[in-house]
Amino acid sequence: MLTAVLLALAGACAFAVSTVVQHRTATDTAAGGGRWLVRLARRPAWLAGEAAGVVGVLLHAGALRSGPVVLVQPLLAGGLVLSLALGAWLDRGRPGRPGRGPWLGALAVAVGLTVFLLTARPTAGTATGRPLGLAAVTAAALVLGGLAALWAHRRTRRHRPLVLGAAAGTCFAVTGLLLKHLVGLPLPSWAAAGTAVELAALAVVGTALAQAAFAAGPLVQSLPVLSVLEPGLAVLLAGPLFGESLLAGTPARLGQLAGAVLLGAGLVVVARGSAPGPPARSWSDEVLAVAA
Repeated sequence: MLTAVLLALAGACAFAVSTVVQHRTATDTAAGGGRWLVRLARRPAWLAGEAAGVVGVLLHAGALRSGPVVLVQPLLAGGLVLSLALGAWLDRGRPGRPGRGPWLGALAVAVGLTVFLLTARPTAGTATGRPLGLAAVTAAALVLGGLAALWAHRRTRRHRPLVLGAAAGTCFAVTGLLLKHLVGLPLPSWAAAGTAVELAALAVVGTALAQAAFAAGPLVQSLPVLSVLEPGLAVLLAGPLFGESLLAGTPARLGQLAGAVLLGAGLVVVARGSAPGPPARSWSDEVLAVAA
């Protein structure tokens, strides 16, 4: 379990770097209008953010191979707190830095995560998940992503960052489950190849939706729901798909609930209190076509 914890924390650091760099680059590039997604893919800073994300995925895979989903995914949620710290360091001396609220939220995340893990004591479950169940949730996430992209296609729609962020969080949650399944399969095998295709497709859609959400408006409108849905949905689905379970008993369940609520509330406070990005703008339909 210790190996899984260390790898998950390292992965959270890598994802934090990726999130901060990609958000800043996406908002700057989208401000120029036109085919901003093509220009974004050519920017060294964005590519560096993608490289940090790849490192995070590898560390994430190692953590999932060493521990259960219900342990690894909440730890990765700590990346939001690290994003806050990194963003504050980069913005030192600039107006609009986070105030006291986000740091109190970060404390709530740390306490909630500690309480949840101490009272959960998750079991390992199975190394691989239920193939039909994973296929079903993958299809559902892809359909949800497509519907979100179609819904956000109209510029008159309100709450586009929220809807796109929710769809991206769902895709990333299922991506974590597929990654857990993949690292437990024998390599090479047809089953592993099929899972890798599903994983790649969902990762592309999730990344496109996240970039669209980042560019559609301030980070505060999309990051809270994305950050809560990704670990929350993965933990909920880990039981039926992988047979993972939490410690039973009324005191343990109350502790798990309190920790989860504190963790989720802290994530929302951290995300909402982070320095906002530029105001919502009209943005190219190109990214929605990619996401759909």
